[in-house]
Amino acid sequence: MSHNKIKSTEISKFNNNEFEQSNDYLAVESPLEIRLAHVDEKEFKSFAITMCSPDDIEDLIVGYLFTENMIAQATDILKINIFDNELGLIAEIILDKSIAYEQYLNKRHGMVQASCGVCGKTEFDDLLTFNYSNINASKVKFDVIQSLPEKLNQAQFGFQQTGGLHASALFDTNGELLLLKEDIGRHNALDKLIGAAMRQGLLPLYDYIVLLSGRISFELVHKSLMAGVSTLAAIGAPSSLSVEIAKLNKLSLFGFVKSDGYNRY
Repeated sequence: MSHNKIKSTEISKFNNNEFEQSNDYLAVESPLEIRLAHVDEKEFKSFAITMCSPDDIEDLIVGYLFTENMIAQATDILKINIFDNELGLIAEIILDKSIAYEQYLNKRHGMVQASCGVCGKTEFDDLLTFNYSNINASKVKFDVIQSLPEKLNQAQFGFQQTGGLHASALFDTNGELLLLKEDIGRHNALDKLIGAAMRQGLLPLYDYIVLLSGRISFELVHKSLMAGVSTLAAIGAPSSLSVEIAKLNKLSLFGFVKSDGYNRY
């Protein structure tokens, strides 16, 4: 199931000292509740609620459960049912019996905000000491990195219409755009990208580049390292902790990327 991530609305626009009625496009924001169960269980248990753009939900769920270290492969999810209720979307996920999901239920509480993926973590130290797989980094040419923002801009149709959507994009080392996902939340956009790449059998992402449309927070680095990303670039700035974790794990991190330059951390 996929819903439209953009909707039209009437606005009163003030321009040149005059008001005029016009139409504008908004990024749709919808709550998504994620519920989990094994195939032989009669009831689903609520895992998290996130605010998201209501498209590519299957990719979001696969990427989210993977970067939460709950599943190791897409086939650990046996079935995903997505349906509407009066408040938003509900996703009921049936997991393979090998997935001991109960141990994860208390690690998130309340609302998982789309803008801040680490909010609600009750075991933050687990993230700081996580044992990522070793990165086999591929060398990327400087001009390739500089070419990425324009390619992202040309392909980010939701942002062009609304100005309200983040994007995460997957490029090969020659700068060819392979996948692009948009969401009202930065973390959701990356989870969608990782989930889509996982379902296509592309992980680990050693031989690719991931480009983020905004800034780089710690958890975006964490999610990237989970997926085996060796080169992470962003149009915005990195945080201090994201740089520390990137250096510790030999992740090539680029910020403030534009056509005439970038910062490498």
